[in-house]
Amino acid sequence: MYKSRSAHLLALSIPLSTSTLKQPIMDPKKDEAKAEPEPEQPLVPTLTKITDPNNVFYTDENGVKYHVCLPRSGEHLKTAEANFMSYTDDKGVYKEIYLPQGTVQTAWDHLENERWDELAKFEPYTGQGYTEDDFKAFEERLERRRREGREKML
Repeated sequence: MYKSRSAHLLALSIPLSTSTLKQPIMDPKKDEAKAEPEPEQPLVPTLTKITDPNNVFYTDENGVKYHVCLPRSGEHLKTAEANFMSYTDDKGVYKEIYLPQGTVQTAWDHLENERWDELAKFEPYTGQGYTEDDFKAFEERLERRRREGREKML
């Protein structure tokens, strides 16, 4: 039923890995690499002096340095739907399309139902950014969905 395809929506995230790397140890008798057993200890970061509580710098046990930046209290982060989608069509051609605000679900439905001609109607993605209107439109849709959800519960 499903052909091989992939879709990627642009999202911004900062992964913080807590996994440890195993350092191989050579056995001179066998010339094979053996994994050194890891001690079962929780991650204990090394914190530097904190001058700004919203900016935390720390180094994990592998020497990897992290910078965690938190928004100031009361500060609202701007939110918008993804404006970019990539996919591989039925001919194996990789494409990137621009998704104006409010069209993510429509594009996803076209992809799931393999309507390649409908996806081809979207404008190519050329690095279009977000405008203040994009953020405002998303907030309005979100508020409308919240109101509708509350009305259904009553």
